[in-house]
Amino acid sequence: MASARISAPMRGVAYQMGRLSIRQGAICSRCTKSLCTPFARSISTSTSPKASVSSIITSADGYVPVKPLSEQTVLATIHQFPSLEPLRFETYPANHLHLPTRRDILHRAVIYEGDMTRLGTASTKTRHEVQGSRRKIRPQKGSGRARLGDKNSPMLRGGGVAFGPKPRDFSSELPKKVYDLAWRTALSYRFRKGELIIVDNAMEIESPSPRLLGDIFKHHEKLRGKGRSLLVTLEERPLLEQALVEMDRGEQTLTWEEVDVKNLLELSRVIIERDALHNILLTHEEDLTHKTLQPWHKSLIRSSPPTHLEATIGWPEFRALALTHPKDKDAVRAEAYESVVSTRYEYAQTLPQSPKRTELTVSAYNLLAEAKELQFKEKTGLPFSDYTAGVETEKFPRIQALDYQIRVKSDLANTTAETSREEGEEIVIEVRKLEVQKWEIQHEAALLAAQIHEHRSAALKLGGEESEAEDLLVLASEQRGDVEDAEMAVLQSKLEVAKQKVLVASLKGHFDGQQKAQEEVRQCTQAVEEKQAAIEAEGADLGEDVEEVEIPEGVESPKLEAVREEKR
Repeated sequence: MASARISAPMRGVAYQMGRLSIRQGAICSRCTKSLCTPFARSISTSTSPKASVSSIITSADGYVPVKPLSEQTVLATIHQFPSLEPLRFETYPANHLHLPTRRDILHRAVIYEGDMTRLGTASTKTRHEVQGSRRKIRPQKGSGRARLGDKNSPMLRGGGVAFGPKPRDFSSELPKKVYDLAWRTALSYRFRKGELIIVDNAMEIESPSPRLLGDIFKHHEKLRGKGRSLLVTLEERPLLEQALVEMDRGEQTLTWEEVDVKNLLELSRVIIERDALHNILLTHEEDLTHKTLQPWHKSLIRSSPPTHLEATIGWPEFRALALTHPKDKDAVRAEAYESVVSTRYEYAQTLPQSPKRTELTVSAYNLLAEAKELQFKEKTGLPFSDYTAGVETEKFPRIQALDYQIRVKSDLANTTAETSREEGEEIVIEVRKLEVQKWEIQHEAALLAAQIHEHRSAALKLGGEESEAEDLLVLASEQRGDVEDAEMAVLQSKLEVAKQKVLVASLKGHFDGQQKAQEEVRQCTQAVEEKQAAIEAEGADLGEDVEEVEIPEGVESPKLEAVREEKR
C-alpha cells in the first residue's frame, strides 16, 4: 500500500551542501547517513506520482590524478615548408615546450646575452697618455687666474680625459641550468601562443628570388596574421639567405647555433626546422639530465639537405651557379646549362611516349640552344640576337680588336723592315697568327650559329610548328656552308704562317729551324689538300663546281715525296 507521506528537503541543506568539500572522503559516514535519510511530514492528500527519494551522494569514480610535469607530454603539429601545410602530430615533453612563463628567467637570459655581445672597446687617454709638453702653462701666482699645470690637463682642450672609459669586459655570469631553463621557457612561450611553427623539411627555396620569397611571406601572413618570421635552420641555406639579403632582411634567418633567447622573443613568429629544434632542446636540458652535452655528441644532427629540391632535375646545377661569384658566372653558366641538358634529356628518354617526355625534350633543346648562345657571345663579344638581326662578322667586337692589332703590327713591320728585314719578317709572323685567330673566331661563330638554329628547329618540330622549324633548318644549312669556308680559311692562314717561318729561318740561316718550318708547311699543305678533296667530293655529289686551291710553289706534297723515295 502506498505511503501517505512524501519526501521534502530539509530547510538549509542546500546551503550546507554548498559549503562541503567535493574531495573524495571529505564527507563522513555519519553525515552521509543523515543526508540519505528522507525528511517528510504527513499530509492528508494522495501521494504524488513524482514524489521520490533522490540520493545526493557525490561519486569519486571520475577523479584523475595529476601527473608531474616531467611525465606530461604535448602534441605539436609538424608542417611542410613553404606552404605550412600540416603533416602530422609529434609528441614533445611538457618540460620542453609547455613550461610556465617566467619573465624573471627570460629577463636574466636576455641581459646575460647582451652583456656577452657587448664589445667594451671604448677607450680614452688620460693626461699621462696624451702627447704634449710637461711645461707649466703659467706661474702659480700673480696672474689672478686659476692655477694650471701642463697643457695635458683635462680642463683644457686637447688634454686628457678624466675618468674616461677604458677597454673592459662587460660579460656577466649566469648559471648554465638557469640559461637552459630560459631557452625552453622562450620556446614554451611561443608554443603556447601558437607562434612556434615546426617544419619537417629543409627551409630552402628553388632560386634566390626576392619576389618568390616575398610571395611565400605573404602566404604566411595570410595564414598566421601579419608580422615577420624568424627562420631557424639546421645549417646554412644559401639561396634563402641570398634572397633575404636582397630584401634587406638578412638577419631574419639564423642557424640553430647562431640563434639566442632574445631572437626567439623578438619577431612575430618563429619557423624552425624539426632537426634544429631537436638540437636546441638536446643542448639546453642540462638542468633536467644533469649531464653536459659535448658539441661532438652523436645525438646531434649535423646535416639536413633539401632532398625535395635535389630530386628536381637540374636544381643542383642551378644552385651551384647561383652561388658562384658574379665575376665567374658567365664563364660557368654555359657549362652548367649543358650539364642540366644532359641530365634532363637522359631522364626524358627513360619515360614512355607522353606529354611529359615531349615537354622535357623540348626544354632540353631550348636550354641547349641558350647555352650555345652564351658561348657565341663569349667567343665573338656580340649577342646572338644582334647577329641574327644582320650584323656582319667584321663587326664582331673580338674581330674588330684583332683587326686593330693586325693594322698596328703591319705598320710596325713595314717600319721595321726599312732598317732590318729580318726583324720585320718576324713581326709579319705575329700578323699571320692574328689572322689565324680571326678566322678561328669566324669558324666557331658559324658553327655555334648552325647548332643554335638546329636545336631551336628540333624544339619547334616537337612542338608541332613545322613551318618555322623548316625555316630554321634552312638557316642552319647556310651556316654550315660558312663553317666549311671558314675552316678552309683557317687552314690556309696556318699555311701562310708556316711559309713565313720558313722565310725567317732562311734569313737567319738557321738550318734546324728551317727544317722544322718546312715540315710544318708540308703538314699544313696536306691538311689543305684533304679538305679540298672533301669539298670536291661533296660538290660532286651535289653537282656543283668547286674552285681549286693553289698550292705554293716549292712545296712538295707528301704523296709526291713518297713516290720519289720509292723510285730511289
